[in-house]
Formats: sequence, C-alpha cells, structure tokens
Amino acid sequence: MLYELETGLYKGPLDKLLELVEGKKLEITTVNLAEVTTDFLKYLQRIEEEKRNHELIADFLVIASRLVLIKSKVLLPSLTLSEEEEVDIKNLEARLKLYQELKQTQAYVQEGWRTLPMMHAREFMFSTGAIFYPPAKIRSKTLHVAVGGVFGELQKILRPVAIIKREIINLREKIQEIFKRLTETPLSFSKLKKDGSRGEIVVLFLAILHLIKDQLVSVEQEDHFGDILIAKNGGNQYNE
Repeated sequence: MLYELETGLYKGPLDKLLELVEGKKLEITTVNLAEVTTDFLKYLQRIEEEKRNHELIADFLVIASRLVLIKSKVLLPSLTLSEEEEVDIKNLEARLKLYQELKQTQAYVQEGWRTLPMMHAREFMFSTGAIFYPPAKIRSKTLHVAVGGVFGELQKILRPVAIIKREIINLREKIQEIFKRLTETPLSFSKLKKDGSRGEIVVLFLAILHLIKDQLVSVEQEDHFGDILIAKNGGNQYNE
C-alpha cells in the first residue's frame, strides 16, 4: 500500500516524503518528519491545483494526515493524541525507513544488471517459446484433476479485492470556508468539525495549519484534554 515510485509527472507520497527528508540530509525520525511537513503540503497543493489523478491525491492525503498530527504535536505540545493516532505516526516512520531500504536495494540491483552482463540470460533463450512437455503416459482426465486442484488451492489463498471509494475535498475551498466563518471571537475546533467525515476533518486540520502559517489565525488550548480554540487575527485578510 502506497509504495509506488512515480505516477506520470508526479511522485508517489512516500517517494516524495523520502526525497524531502534526504534533500535536507535528515534521518527518518518523527521530529524530522515534522520539519518537512510544510514542503509536503505545498507539493500536495500543487497536485490538487492541477486536478489530475484523484486517486494519487487521496494517497497523498493519507500521508498528509499523519504529518499533520506530527506537526500539530510540535506546534501544540499540550495536544493529546489518541492511541490510534500514536500508532499511525509510528507506522509512518517505520514504513518510510523500509521504503528507503527498498530504494537502496533497487539501486544496487539496477547497478548490478548494468555492470554485470553475465546476469542476463543467454541470447538464444529470448527466441525460445514456452513449451509444455507432458509425461508420455498422462491422460486428459488426470491433467484436468491436477489443474483443478491448483485452482482450488489458489482460491483458498486469494481474496476478493475490496474497492474503497475515497472522498476528494478541495483544500483551498476549505481554507476560504473556515476564514469566512472565523471572527476575533474564538471558535472551537469541535464546532468547525461537527458532523464532518474523517476526510473532511483531515482537510480541516490542514486548512487551519495553513492559516496559522500565514499568521491569519491564532489558536489556544486551555488544558491538556480541552478543545482547541481558533480566532481570526485582527486586520488580516485572506488572499484567495
């Protein structure tokens, strides 16, 4: 899941995240992932503005939601994450380390194939078609039973592919929507996310982080388990 190297003009989410980490010569740690979150979100916004490959955007949103949790913990040290969110963060770090190892192994194998011609098959093998040589005494009924047995075992292993419908939510529109709703009187995060789906809540959090970065809003949390309050900074305007 989410291990694609490149799709068209765009990199896959893990590939892009690894590129950002290695570009800053950082080790893969939770703190360092927080450092590259902003750059990752900018790349996600670029893909969204191009309006290409909604499935790729959905994959990026999954990774972005994990990065938002990490960045939020850095911005708001008092923020308490659920056990599931803590596990998601650890899984992202572990998967990115594994992905880095896979890419390094891939580069090693490609270099071996390039520099060691003896690793290639002999030339005549390319022109030889696949040939089936059945035993001399085999009968059609025996072959039918054998093939049926193979398919029977495959059915035990293979499972139906589940089709998941993913919701696409426009980040820029969400930022505009939130900014219009906010006033200098604080509004709680729980009210903003009321009745929202999980995807909407993730995009809502991304939108708030954008507004914080642009110094258009301020946030506060009165206690460790309290709601997050968001207020518009006076005199600032959002440039659409």
